[in-house]
Amino acid sequence: MPHENVDVHLGSGQASFRMMMEIFDDHDLKSSLTRSYPAGFPQLANVTFDVEWSGILDRQHIRNEAMNFEGEFLQTSSTILWSSVNPSGFQFTSEARNPTALVYAVIGHERSGVFFE
Repeated sequence: MPHENVDVHLGSGQASFRMMMEIFDDHDLKSSLTRSYPAGFPQLANVTFDVEWSGILDRQHIRNEAMNFEGEFLQTSSTILWSSVNPSGFQFTSEARNPTALVYAVIGHERSGVFFE
């Protein structure tokens, strides 16, 4: 993922991730698993992700020396928009941003392994 697609301001609990990419549309799950495709598939589809995190709800500092791990994690609100379109013209767009539908979102910064010291 290109660095410019991510913007993080951990101190204020804000981050965003935006990306457009081409992926293979295999038509359905069965086709993906069996690699038995209907005529015209797989085909390249364009997919767009737009994720935003904001608003600090809780803050946790975790340090585990036995596991060489330390991090600062922020529970936040989050929303996502997702869409896709394939060459056949099939389109899908997620429902509108809805922060009240949030289950759980976290952003953070960690150090582990050789970076722990």
